[in-house]
Amino acid sequence: MPFNRKDHHNFGEIRPRFKLLSTLSEEQIFQQLKDFVRADDTVEGKKVHDQFYLDIPMRYRHFWSPELRILVEKYEADPTQTLIRVTVGPQFFVWLTFILIYAVLGLISLFGGMYGLVQLDQGNDSPWIWCLPVTALIFLGVWMSAKVGQKAGRDETLHLVSVLYHALGHDNAVRIES
Repeated sequence: MPFNRKDHHNFGEIRPRFKLLSTLSEEQIFQQLKDFVRADDTVEGKKVHDQFYLDIPMRYRHFWSPELRILVEKYEADPTQTLIRVTVGPQFFVWLTFILIYAVLGLISLFGGMYGLVQLDQGNDSPWIWCLPVTALIFLGVWMSAKVGQKAGRDETLHLVSVLYHALGHDNAVRIES
């Protein structure tokens, strides 16, 4: 779901992101988000330091349900405006699981492949060389499952983005290029 560019195509992106500019102050933005979340039972939200998280309520949530992370900061180019950075991604435990899988596959590929290549270089047969194509296929499978998860959470993602725009008011937030 390419929210970060106007060409609407970034095939490899797993955690789409986009930026908004607002004339509201940081406190006003957080207050409007809190008020909107309190009034809408189709979304949950919480403020953590200078970030606000929008989630699907637990009773509707599934494994692929997305989370909207909203980072609010002063806009350096124009101090009268506020920059809102939005990242759409899976819940923390799903994201952590994917990172862990990628790390383990990377280590197996690196060390197993290195060992296999050294054995081949010395003229020995080595089944470890198969680490390279096997882990590449598993990498591809994990990436494809992430894409399937994005599609499964698409409607919820669009709902969370819609909540963000409605909470801020359409006149108070303008999307900018990254």
